[in-house]
Amino acid sequence: MHRMILRAVAAGIVVAGAFALNAWAADHSSKADDTAAGLGIAAPEDGGPRRWQVTADDGAELRASPASDAPAIGVLADGAILANLGCTPAGSQVWCKVRPLHGRTRGYVAAEFLRPARGPDGSVPMGADDSAERAGRGDFDASGTLSCAQVRGQPMGHCAFGVARGTSGDATLVVTFSNGFKRTLFFAHGRFISANATMSGNGFDTDWRIEDGRHLIRVDGQRYALSDAVVFGD
Repeated sequence: MHRMILRAVAAGIVVAGAFALNAWAADHSSKADDTAAGLGIAAPEDGGPRRWQVTADDGAELRASPASDAPAIGVLADGAILANLGCTPAGSQVWCKVRPLHGRTRGYVAAEFLRPARGPDGSVPMGADDSAERAGRGDFDASGTLSCAQVRGQPMGHCAFGVARGTSGDATLVVTFSNGFKRTLFFAHGRFISANATMSGNGFDTDWRIEDGRHLIRVDGQRYALSDAVVFGD
């Protein structure tokens, strides 16, 4: 009987969260202080917010499992943007599985310290980004050439590209070098995040900065230089 009651309570939390999220998504004038706990627990593939933003003056602890006594594996600064990997009720709290945009460490943050993150255009992206899927099948929004170098020390030349653009600063760029080698570059929240794994490397050995309106990117030994308009359009 005790287990049945616990299951019923958990189910009630899930349903209440789902209704709250749906109501919030329909309200385009959402409040800045809305939190993850109050807005539902859906992952992006289920229609939830694509990313969270940390709202804790002293930062929020990233924990190894969804519990306040679980080992802390890091501290996330106030304002940090995190990928939403889904939330779940655990005890009296809701915990969200997250991953910092620049990094591969996954962990859990109490939902009370999170709110849906607004993208560079001011909107809150809901649902999963489909730009990588579209780029994989060659469904590009734009194509052209950009500056590139395939190996260290090589002068910059030109590569062909195709880009599939998502919303709120998300995009997937496929670059083709003159010898036919391809590299896929992933952007989220207006930032370069990583590249696909190839024989050149795993795609996470990277540097990125914006200089004079151009994205200057290094992935393993390769270099790319491209304008903001190439990635996200005018």
